[in-house]
Amino acid sequence: MLAPWGIRGEVKVDLLSDDPQRLQPGLEVLVAPPDGGPLRPERVEWARPQGRFWRVKLAGCPDRTAAEALRGGRLQVPEDQVPPLPPGQYYVFQLVGLDVVDPGGRKVGQVRDVLRYPANDVIVVDGDGGREFLIPAIRQAVAAVDLERGRLVLGDLPGLLD
Repeated sequence: MLAPWGIRGEVKVDLLSDDPQRLQPGLEVLVAPPDGGPLRPERVEWARPQGRFWRVKLAGCPDRTAAEALRGGRLQVPEDQVPPLPPGQYYVFQLVGLDVVDPGGRKVGQVRDVLRYPANDVIVVDGDGGREFLIPAIRQAVAAVDLERGRLVLGDLPGLLD
């Protein structure tokens, strides 16, 4: 959620979903507050496209002050409502928090985010030494994703962690 929109509690949302029709009135979503606090359930009253963004009204957001408190937060669909993806494809929420290990199994960091770009996505890794690594989401750079073990295994690509 990027910012309040107007004075009636509407929020400007950069929709990351590939299915914008998911934002139907009555949809139960989870609000991830910007301070990292616990998720809270919320209901979509309505949503409209506005240029490349969406204007969304949540039932529990009555005014601009409440909308301002959501700036920098995220709207999430509950995991049990997310449609399955084909093998080898993952939702961002599945990757965030995974340990990142090199081909030898040594932990190098943890996935913080996934950035979307036209050529390929980029995985943002908080390195154990305080460094940030940007890993292209391509087969040569990411050898495996193991959700059960909670890890992403890097490929043996020269210069990947330099």
